Amino acid sequence: MLATILAAATLACGQPASAQTFRITPDGEVLQGRPVAVRLEGLAPDATVTIQAERRFGRPAQVYASSAVYRSDASGVVDLQTSAPTAGDYVGADAAGLFWSMTPTDRPLPDDWRTGEVRLSARIGDRVAAQGMTRLIGALATVEAEDIPGFPSATLYRLPGGQPRPVIVVLHGADGGVDASRRFGAKLASLGYAVVGLPYYSPDWGAYGPPKAIPELPGSFIDIRIDQISELRDWLKTRSDVDADRIALFGGSKGAEFALIAASRYPWITSVVAMAPSDLVWEGWGLEMVEAEGTRSSFSFQGQPLPFMPYVGFVDGLLSGPNANLLKIHDDGRAAHPDREAAARIPVEAFPGPVMLIAGDADREWRSGRMARNIEASRRSAGRETELLIYPEAGHDVGGDGWAPVTGEVARGGGSAQANAHAQADAWPRVLAFLERTLKPTDVPTLSP
Repeated sequence: MLATILAAATLACGQPASAQTFRITPDGEVLQGRPVAVRLEGLAPDATVTIQAERRFGRPAQVYASSAVYRSDASGVVDLQTSAPTAGDYVGADAAGLFWSMTPTDRPLPDDWRTGEVRLSARIGDRVAAQGMTRLIGALATVEAEDIPGFPSATLYRLPGGQPRPVIVVLHGADGGVDASRRFGAKLASLGYAVVGLPYYSPDWGAYGPPKAIPELPGSFIDIRIDQISELRDWLKTRSDVDADRIALFGGSKGAEFALIAASRYPWITSVVAMAPSDLVWEGWGLEMVEAEGTRSSFSFQGQPLPFMPYVGFVDGLLSGPNANLLKIHDDGRAAHPDREAAARIPVEAFPGPVMLIAGDADREWRSGRMARNIEASRRSAGRETELLIYPEAGHDVGGDGWAPVTGEVARGGGSAQANAHAQADAWPRVLAFLERTLKPTDVPTLSP
């Protein structure tokens, strides 16, 4: 078992070994997103100590690191949940501060460093006073994964056993591919669900970008078929180890747009989690749109493109690459085409099941905060159960769990790293409670609290 409490380094000047010790709870591996308590004990009162955290993280894996300076309390303790650093990579008392504030380093990755392993060290002056370790795992090792026939690169994740498990369908955002499936599939399956990672778009930018990752999927985000959700359900009904009468959609950004459109047309869907959502169907995009701006929809249903809200400035944005002002493209489109809004609006009030909406008001990709409020208002007027979580200082990246490095998403999606991490840490347990309440999984494995 992974040791989470390591003996302190031998101290100089005749002081006894283990005078300072990390105490990390829970003991052992922790499914990331579950709270981890870190205490450094055995310090002198009002002592200054620097704590550094290092983690194997990312694709490809590298060493991420963070550090902060603390003063111990009257009992000689630094507790990350209650002790605010006096300097360092984050501010304010924050149990997860050293975890989400990590940034990549160029330090060599040790061969024995396992994925998710977090190594802690405490320094007093130039002396290492204590060392500790925990491991945040993405999923239980017993989760099984299998390809789904007829759905390119789609994966079914589930724990072993023949009992029928409720289904969560993970729908990725505009980046496409399998990253969302990898990020959430096995993790949610560890909680007792049958999880489908459903890629539906794989960007093809020709000579302007990397090779298309999934050749069988659409390379342009144009007329993406909502109907594939119904076809997936038909396949799920052939399985005795899943419960196709309990299906939740779990999507972020364009995946949230997809999920809400599907729910508005398929009342048999049980519930929806929509992160950084849209209240409208938007224009599609792809290389062919350079000559046909404003003419194609992102989504289709039963062979017909859905009415959409056009962008303004999409081609210029496409040509500017990472410097594109996505917020302005969306805002200008909506402002220029008020006559298109009624037809493009997703009829979210038609869905009878419960919906959870998560958004940040500092979103720089589109105004997900405003659009989430629009969705909630439409559903409230129809008496539909809706849970709305708005984080004023968070950006587009509200779909994590608050315990992984978040700095990489800030420049593109808006918000501060701290606001995004706090939004994630607050929303994630609520998401899990919402899914448990609406899907009612049975035979849930026992995990660290």
